[in-house]
Amino acid sequence: MSQSNTPPSAAGGANTKTASVRARADRVVVVGAGPVGLTTAWLLLQAGLPVTVLEKNAGVQEDYRASTFHAPTLDLLEESGITDALEGMGLKCPVFQYRGWAEGKVAEFDHGLLRGLTRHPWRLQCEQYKLSAHLDAALRAQSSESVCSSHSVTGLQQDEDGVTLQVQTPQGEHSLRADWVIAADGGRSTVRKLLDIPFEGKTYPDRILVMGTPFEFPSLFSDLSLVNYVSDPGNYAHILRIPDLWRISLPLTDATPDSVALSDDYILGRLRALMPQIGTPEIPVRGVYTAHQRVAARYRQGRVFLAGDAAHLNNPKGGMGLNGGLHDAISLARRLADVWHGRRDASELDGYEPQRRPEAMNAILRQTEENVKNLQSDASQREEVFARYRKMAADPEAALRHLMQTSMLASLKRCGMLQ
Repeated sequence: MSQSNTPPSAAGGANTKTASVRARADRVVVVGAGPVGLTTAWLLLQAGLPVTVLEKNAGVQEDYRASTFHAPTLDLLEESGITDALEGMGLKCPVFQYRGWAEGKVAEFDHGLLRGLTRHPWRLQCEQYKLSAHLDAALRAQSSESVCSSHSVTGLQQDEDGVTLQVQTPQGEHSLRADWVIAADGGRSTVRKLLDIPFEGKTYPDRILVMGTPFEFPSLFSDLSLVNYVSDPGNYAHILRIPDLWRISLPLTDATPDSVALSDDYILGRLRALMPQIGTPEIPVRGVYTAHQRVAARYRQGRVFLAGDAAHLNNPKGGMGLNGGLHDAISLARRLADVWHGRRDASELDGYEPQRRPEAMNAILRQTEENVKNLQSDASQREEVFARYRKMAADPEAALRHLMQTSMLASLKRCGMLQ
């Protein structure tokens, strides 16, 4: 994958440490080339806006953390061509299950109940890095200067006409001028820190051990669906199929060092304790992640906007973090395009935060917190949780309401992004 050189419109050559550009830039700069940043850039480019993406890494990072694309997300991205690309790379999962290790299948929910409310009545499983790689290539095909790899933002100044970014590049430090900046640079967002925007919330005490394996879990559980949530206080799990592998996540509830948790002995010990017949499966993908629940105090400061993990972090159970970030991208791209082309005045951009931040606070965080609580339920609580799931699954209206929540259709209707 090729890398671009100095950011476009940055003055000065390799011997110039800092170059200053004060003129109107006529561009939007997106900081961060993950799935949210690249989706934002692609939507802006399709809308006719000049866009430059700055990414601190040398290329797309192979990240397995997120892989779920919900039905309304696919609806909203359909016109851009992203949905077709995802469906070509991913796996359609029409149902999901709640389970117990001893109880087996407790309840099953079928996205077919959403027909008439969505054109995509399923969850699509596709590793997030595949979307990033697809969009990275698509943007570079449009312009060799659209994605600037190995470019780190180190400073930021705003005035009434735009934003000046200080950028460390392979050729030295340069200044880059932008009309608007979108920070999609992750939970540790440099841009958010430069703006001194608080990022309040909590970090879960449990870390998450994620493993990818070609082992066929249905050989142990004949009624297993492609997406499964297993409730247990110490071994709550998420077992799902991605196109090339099965993925299972388990909690790390003690002080086991990451290096130990990633070892063959530890992983096989955890898996065999739960599934004695699993044998010695190959585990080509493994990682340890920390889960957070945090929301930025504000999503906009002047001409700079936060999106995705830079704006909100949540526990990954339920696939809401990536989808919520993509919803940020869609909302912001639409608004910027309308303002850029003069269809609306700049006050249109004031609507971004009130549309998206309450959903992060009240829908995404609340739903993921409930997901974790139910998965962690102990023996005295678990039967009550299971009874509730069974009752919902048996009642089509209750099942539909549950699917509206878990697919994020309810959230998007509530905030006005879907009718």
